Amino acid sequence: MVWRPEPSGQGRQSAVVVQQDPPQPVAGSVPKSGVNAERWSEILDAAGHIFNEKGYQAARIEDIAARIGILRGSLYYYIDSKEDLLYALSVAGHTSGLSTIDEDEATRSADAPTRLAAFIDRWMAIMPNHPEYSPVTERDVRFLGEERRATVMEMRVDMHGYVRRIFEQGIAEGDFDPSIDPGVATNSLFELINSTIRWFRPSGRLSHADVGEYYKNLLLHGVLRRPGARG
Repeated sequence: MVWRPEPSGQGRQSAVVVQQDPPQPVAGSVPKSGVNAERWSEILDAAGHIFNEKGYQAARIEDIAARIGILRGSLYYYIDSKEDLLYALSVAGHTSGLSTIDEDEATRSADAPTRLAAFIDRWMAIMPNHPEYSPVTERDVRFLGEERRATVMEMRVDMHGYVRRIFEQGIAEGDFDPSIDPGVATNSLFELINSTIRWFRPSGRLSHADVGEYYKNLLLHGVLRRPGARG
């Protein structure tokens, strides 16, 4: 199985759709007890929008409570602090990302270009389910306490490590240009795909799958080994 670029206008529905459930309570991130899952999801959604609009540091519990029409004190039934909400959002976002590194047996045994293309397909398949405040889960992790930040960063390291190993495989097997730096290539890929939500509008002429095809062509044509390359 070898990756080949899709002809323009074709293959747009080929990505496997990965459904992302609404954010749910996660271990160590509240709520305290007897949680109403629907209300908890509503609170997290409101918090995500407020953090995105005002910035985490400037956002107030009052702002979040007002967004969903409850009193400030009512939020403390679910949380101890504003950080609890950021942690829950961050874990939910990174858990969604981790779902994209699961491979079926055929993909797992494929060459690096095929595996990288399949990863981009899987990532773009979850994008339609990501809320517009998703960048908060990347940008504001630095505001978490040390232990919580370490938990989220471990999840991020798992994702980055998976992609980095694909680049290393491609170099070792002679598919990718030996001059590329796997770490730089990995960070560049995540910066590219994570930026999609900041500019992409699904009401336009392109679908998420179309953008994914562009990303695959851009990335893979950039890292594939050139004839005559040494290494």
